[in-house]
Amino acid sequence: MVRVGARSPRVVQNSSKTPEHLPRLRSGTFSHCLLTLVVTLASFGPLSAQDSIDDAVRVLPSAVGSTFASTRPVVLANVDLVLVNVTVLDQAGRAVSGLALTNFAVTDQKNRQTIKYLSNEDEPISLVVVLDVSASMATRVQQERRAFSDLVSTSNPQDDFCLIVVSDKPRIALHFDDPTSDMAPVVNTLQPDGTTALWDGMYLGIKELKAARHQRKAMVVISDGGDNHSRYTESELRSLLKEADAEVYAIGLFDRYATRIEEKKGPLQLDEVTSVTGGRVFSVHDAAQLSRAVTQISYELRNQYVLGYYPSDRSRDGKWRKLDIRLAGSASQAKLRLYTKKGYYAASE
Repeated sequence: MVRVGARSPRVVQNSSKTPEHLPRLRSGTFSHCLLTLVVTLASFGPLSAQDSIDDAVRVLPSAVGSTFASTRPVVLANVDLVLVNVTVLDQAGRAVSGLALTNFAVTDQKNRQTIKYLSNEDEPISLVVVLDVSASMATRVQQERRAFSDLVSTSNPQDDFCLIVVSDKPRIALHFDDPTSDMAPVVNTLQPDGTTALWDGMYLGIKELKAARHQRKAMVVISDGGDNHSRYTESELRSLLKEADAEVYAIGLFDRYATRIEEKKGPLQLDEVTSVTGGRVFSVHDAAQLSRAVTQISYELRNQYVLGYYPSDRSRDGKWRKLDIRLAGSASQAKLRLYTKKGYYAASE
């Protein structure tokens, strides 16, 4: 996730609360802003080590506040600060805490950048959920209802939700400004029917996110296969997602032995449209796996790093810039996985 604009430093205190009581850490938005900012920088104590976590996936304490490479007051005038959301997991899928500026390396268009900002802040998110309610989901619609309920129940009270349901065409079942009391009645009345205009549903979701009130934005898609009835193509959707600053996760309720062509193509297509955003696909086969996938997505969004740097190329040409973010120092020796956006469009005059 890439975003232009700086946020004020803030320390997130350690907590021993369970996932149901912890706020989520979410991804940011991409927006260009020219700013004049005076920041008084505070020094921080040592970062805590990663806590243990069980197979049910607990939320780790937030160990990193907002840290800059310098401890002196700095004045930034008309400077673009590029912010990139990064998820770091160990082999068991647990978030890795305690990483420092020196544990990351960033290249922008193959040019090494100097990281100036590292954050792990708790901010609310605007989340679009896209549910496939086509006829093929008839035996799984109750699982979808439960998954949506789980996403809402584990959310920060300040989060807001938009629900888009997809069959022959997408429609908005819940708007961002609808009261939470409307959610359960709407979701419980969903009935599967028709074909699957999935790309159109995701396209509509990105359109809704552009007008959402929170800076942090994400999308979660739940479907049993690929698209078979959209006006927009997969290529057109990928292009839109490259411009949008929203992480997209997909949960595929795939049959173990797919017979329909869209089911066979679904995993690869969903991977192609989500990976460009820094999200990814979870393949599940039953209700228990679906529940774990929803928990993991919420967990990953709550436990992200935000890296900030001033790009060495200050030209505002509006062109696509490729990002390559890797672990460095001692972190590069560990068997860790890193997920992040693949690039961003530079600001234009």
